[in-house]
Amino acid sequence: MRKVCGQLVEGLCAGAVLALTLVVFLQVLNRYFMKTPLPWSEDLAMLLFQWVAFLGAALAVRRWQHFGIETAVKALPQRAHRWLAWLVPVPIAAVAVTLVIQGVIMVRLSVPRTYASLGISYLWAYLPIPISGTLMLIYLGQRVARQWRGAR
Repeated sequence: MRKVCGQLVEGLCAGAVLALTLVVFLQVLNRYFMKTPLPWSEDLAMLLFQWVAFLGAALAVRRWQHFGIETAVKALPQRAHRWLAWLVPVPIAAVAVTLVIQGVIMVRLSVPRTYASLGISYLWAYLPIPISGTLMLIYLGQRVARQWRGAR
């Protein structure tokens, strides 16, 4: 189940990147060569970019490839590495919880607003925020559980 969920998120992210690339390509093609810009393309590109960014952040937590200062960590003694392994998840979890809480608030506030060019609710623009935070918490929980089992 864990593998299927991870592949689903990766597939959605890859699909969004492909769609984003296609939309931007069509936008440029129509604007500069056909001289008729697509009225919906900019909003759709922005919407897709938001999904890619937030799903990508969750995938970075899943792969444990988030931002880190490797040089500083390598300079620390080996004993400090063990402490860091237990401390690093704390700020990541704090960010994830914030994304969930604030994302839900933003989703609820955005429901009545609609994109004029797309005819859909702004809900779709803010929905990746709590989804990303939730996925981050799931992936982080899995990692900490594996770490806990390995520490015994």
